[in-house]
Amino acid sequence: MPNRRSGDPHLRPGRDARQRPLGSVDRNQPVLGKLLSILRLLYAPVMLWAVLVAKDDTIALAAFGLAVVTDLLDSWLNRKQLGRRRTGELLDVVANTVFVLAATFALWQIDVIPWPIALLVPLRFVGLLAMVPALRSRGVRTLPVHLLGKVAAFCLLASFPLLYLSHDIPETLDLGLEPSLPIQLAQAFGWAFALWGVLLLWWSLVLYAQEVRRLMATTPPLEKGGAARA
Repeated sequence: MPNRRSGDPHLRPGRDARQRPLGSVDRNQPVLGKLLSILRLLYAPVMLWAVLVAKDDTIALAAFGLAVVTDLLDSWLNRKQLGRRRTGELLDVVANTVFVLAATFALWQIDVIPWPIALLVPLRFVGLLAMVPALRSRGVRTLPVHLLGKVAAFCLLASFPLLYLSHDIPETLDLGLEPSLPIQLAQAFGWAFALWGVLLLWWSLVLYAQEVRRLMATTPPLEKGGAARA
């Protein structure tokens, strides 16, 4: 039988829930992760208003930048296993999805990104939704969040402020000068992040499709009246 001396990881100090004092600060960490995701949800309409209505570059760039920062902090919490709860993960995915779709639409409207990319991003999420009936038939509500999808979302989030910062820059500035090196770097890194983000989004969709296929092959259909599981 495993014991503390044998090095059982489930019984190590700090891992045993019984050793944690009541009201330990770790219990509050998942709340912080949820708040960060909620902030990204709130930034989405603000960003749309700033880009499409007010045309305020300062507010738009602030919304883009804060979305990147909150996503990084959220990922850091998950990596430290301080906010890794199922509801927190799903809220993080929803927040990223809403912001990415809103930003893609806004940047397409002002001719920052071409229509093929503006179409590929929402189509990927449509592909995910198309898998839901198959999951429900096996009593599963959602698949585990894939790291590749998180990386893809971050790449797109990082591309938005760079592309927006360098949009509407003429090929030659006054006096025949070319755009400055910072603007050129913003364009280059923005498109690199954007293209990698789209590629990884669709790659993760293929991996999710494989998971659904494996689930359909190994799990019997849910009996009528059966409860679905996460």
